[in-house]
Amino acid sequence: MDKNLAGILTISFFKFYYLLISVSFYAYIPLYFASNGFGDANIGVLFALQSFMAILTYLPSGFVNDKISARQQVIAATFIYSLFLLLLNFSSTYAHFIMLFILWGVSATMIDNSTNVIYYKESQVIKSRFFFSFFAITATMAYAVGGKLGAFLSGSGDFGFLFKTLFAMSLPLIFFSFFLTDTRSARIKLSDYKNDIFSFDSLLIAANLFLFTYHWGAELTYFTVFFTRSAGLGLNDVSWVYLEVGLVMSAIIFSLGIFRERIKLEPRTALMIAVAFSGGSQLAMIYAAGLPGALFNQLLHSIGDACFIYYWLNIIPRTFKYEKIGGASSFVNLFTVLSVVSGSYISAAAVRESGDPYSAFFISACLMFLIYPLALFERLKKSGDHNLINLMEATAE
Repeated sequence: MDKNLAGILTISFFKFYYLLISVSFYAYIPLYFASNGFGDANIGVLFALQSFMAILTYLPSGFVNDKISARQQVIAATFIYSLFLLLLNFSSTYAHFIMLFILWGVSATMIDNSTNVIYYKESQVIKSRFFFSFFAITATMAYAVGGKLGAFLSGSGDFGFLFKTLFAMSLPLIFFSFFLTDTRSARIKLSDYKNDIFSFDSLLIAANLFLFTYHWGAELTYFTVFFTRSAGLGLNDVSWVYLEVGLVMSAIIFSLGIFRERIKLEPRTALMIAVAFSGGSQLAMIYAAGLPGALFNQLLHSIGDACFIYYWLNIIPRTFKYEKIGGASSFVNLFTVLSVVSGSYISAAAVRESGDPYSAFFISACLMFLIYPLALFERLKKSGDHNLINLMEATAE
């Protein structure tokens, strides 16, 4: 097998397998807490702690990925992640879960960030349309399969079976991590990142990521709640929605990658399409009743989120240099973590105040549409800069 193709398939399979375990856990752990009498406030503290650890870990993880091979960080993180899943099987008190969610926040962030950095760096070296296609569908396929897997493993209410299975699945993850591609390291000081991180393009990407991924926080907290309480779906119906979203997004993303040279879709154009479909479908969720309505609504939403993934995974390698992409990408991607956390907590407050889960998605849609005036501002600024350069050149002549 071609060495480049082997590297593409290895990192893509690793990311899919890790996310499969992750989705199977986080999609159903709230049900475990509810069945064991954990109050909403206690559950909120646990997820806040996990998010706080992710925020603390993100930037240091990125800087380290430029100084050493990102593979080394992945290897270390998989051991911690597997330990977290092992200890789940022996935890019963709230204090136990506080410690476990710290482990989860640190290890999951290290794995997620470092695998992304491997993709960003290697996509600048390996010019293959298959790289984006395979890597980009890892999350969407895991979303599709993980929703069904988690439902199956926890369907009888035996969460011990879910925890044991996920721990067993995590052991091959450690083995696979040793076969990931080594990225080149560089001697980079923190001060070297200043011009990259605080450039106009970097801050614009960070703003776009924040405004778009806010709705993921709303979904994390109220996706299942909305469709079961407001749209009248059962848990099995919701698992079919997960499956549809994952498969549709995977098909669109894979096609965008395979035919990238033919369609020549610019990342910023993809973002504009993403906002229209994703934001519009969130506003229309109020009309999603029953399984057919939910499936149609999420079909439209899938188109938007797929186009956003295309924007996200293409704009970062185009913007930052290889030797500094670990730290620079971690800076802009940190805004997705902050956004998801904000989306989760603001959504909870909005739903408590209104009593209606739809309010969470109405707010997220309104925020997402702010990307349009931001895009107009970018166009006007760059047009003004270009005109200024032309004027200076004409004056010099």
